[in-house]
Amino acid sequence: MVEPSSQNNIAPVDLAERKGPPKSLWRETLENMLRNPSAIVGMILLGLLALIAVFAPLIATHNPELVLFDVPEEGAAPRLKPCIHFLGCPEAGGNLLQTSVSGSIQNANLNKSDTLALAAYGNDIKIWSLKDTEGNRDLGILHHDNPVNAAAWSANEQFILSSSGDELLFWDINKNNIVRTLPNPENTEYIEWNADGLRFFTGDSHRLTFWDGTLYSRVGSPIQFEDEIVTAQWNDNGTVVMTASGNKVQLWNAFTATEIKALEYNEPITGANYNSTSTRILTTSGNTIRVWDSASYEELNVIEYDVPLANATWNDNASKRIRRVVASSEDKALIWNLETGELILELDHGEPIIEISSSPLATRIYTTGEQKLRVWDIPSGEEIAAIDLAAPISSIEWMTDGAGVMFSSGENLRLVKTSNFQYLLGTDGNARDEFSRLVYGTRISLYIGFVTVTFAIISGTFLGSVAGYLGGWADNIIMRFLDVLLAFPALILAIAIITVLGPGLINALIALAIVTIPQYARVARAGVLSVKEQDFVTADRALGVSSARILFRRILPNILAPLIVQGTLGIGGAILEAAALSFIGLGAQPPTPEWGAMLAAERNQLFTAPHLVFIPGIAIMIVVLSFNLLGDGLRDSLDPRLNR
Repeated sequence: MVEPSSQNNIAPVDLAERKGPPKSLWRETLENMLRNPSAIVGMILLGLLALIAVFAPLIATHNPELVLFDVPEEGAAPRLKPCIHFLGCPEAGGNLLQTSVSGSIQNANLNKSDTLALAAYGNDIKIWSLKDTEGNRDLGILHHDNPVNAAAWSANEQFILSSSGDELLFWDINKNNIVRTLPNPENTEYIEWNADGLRFFTGDSHRLTFWDGTLYSRVGSPIQFEDEIVTAQWNDNGTVVMTASGNKVQLWNAFTATEIKALEYNEPITGANYNSTSTRILTTSGNTIRVWDSASYEELNVIEYDVPLANATWNDNASKRIRRVVASSEDKALIWNLETGELILELDHGEPIIEISSSPLATRIYTTGEQKLRVWDIPSGEEIAAIDLAAPISSIEWMTDGAGVMFSSGENLRLVKTSNFQYLLGTDGNARDEFSRLVYGTRISLYIGFVTVTFAIISGTFLGSVAGYLGGWADNIIMRFLDVLLAFPALILAIAIITVLGPGLINALIALAIVTIPQYARVARAGVLSVKEQDFVTADRALGVSSARILFRRILPNILAPLIVQGTLGIGGAILEAAALSFIGLGAQPPTPEWGAMLAAERNQLFTAPHLVFIPGIAIMIVVLSFNLLGDGLRDSLDPRLNR
């Protein structure tokens, strides 16, 4: 009997041990990446960045390109010191500046840019900087021989005009010396410059004097009033002054000190004000508020109330089509809609109201009593801040941007915030919300990276594949041209291209894509040269398959792995180079919230608000690191030599 050959002793196959079909390349790659810690970190970070980019409109609190002074919320407090709100910043009523002097303050003023403050007391004027890191840097004292009656900033903010004794003195604040004096025998109690800083008036309770600020001379003779002056106010272009005294509202030509028009009433005037554009005049007399056209002097609106009114003023904003009027009656502040005449709010101050004033954007008002200050939100009627003082308020004014109210009381000078709205990372130098800009910057950076690399991969893969597959003269022409591009430093070549195309985000993307094409072309060519010699490609040629089909359907899928790795790593590089271009002004242009542009805009604030420089820089670092970690993980997962 013949024994069966050992070669025929084939072990039976146990079908139960089979694990199903083989895994696909991408599934196996993903499983390998999930075992790679660096790849996991990269995927998590990129997932978070992608969510931030997609849901940016929901996450951001403001339009990142909009100056906060143009939105309904006022109180985008200037950056008096580095301030990140989620780490703690002043709320409404909190001090942006708090200081004191060695005497009772008579009056205090802010300059137009809200960067400097002065306080007049005794024989001295003290000056503070509001842009120092502590917000209260003392810039010195201007000493007078006689008590200071009044003081005000000049329009160019380089001089202070003060009244002391029988003189007007012009102080150069940089040199701390007097550059000119003018005789002024009147007992001046206030000084007001016009809009262009060429004229000013001085006055007391019964006298008003006009001055030419360029010729340093009086205009006409001082104007005497029988009754006490209730108000004196320039129009918006600084050519007319409106006064209210007794039963008259009078308008005066500032060039000749002559009367233009007088509006007479049966009862004493208790208030008169121009609106923000000086096209309307608001007056109160007895129980009546009247609105006049400032050009034709035609009476436009009349509002009647049950009890006498005082302190009438505007609460209007032409750009937002807000037109309201405010007046007081004893301890009540009353707000009317001027279009309908409807009384919309009645606010209880708690003691007789001495003064009411509206914020620049018409979203807030303050009311003052003898020793109380209240700040109110007009749309809701909510009390935003309430401050009780130990001494009467001697002077008070809004900051130009509505971010705060500065007032003096006894020996103390305070600047308080007027909004509870919190800007998480503060505001940048142009009063835009830094947090919103950072969030939208994520969207722009990812857009830059993906668009640039996608364009470069498509172009580079096509050129490199054609060059590698055709070889010969086609290979030489294509690759020598790409070698020329590769010979230039990438950033220098990108700058040259943008110089031709012009600065801008789109042109920066085009430039970066062009300079990175050679990298992907060389990777694609190397892959094609290797794969085109494989047996399956030779078999396709023998069967008569077209070259285009062989290249794009057979060879290209087999060279994608290194291209994907290169592209993933390249996205981080593209974002970094785009930030560099924006930093030097050739990439994204203001007010686009691109991180490199944000760094450039705030680089001079490194010592005053370092978070505005560090935070965009950290964001760039995180997104580049994320793509590098992901690229390294992909490389490790797709390289069979590293997975043995």
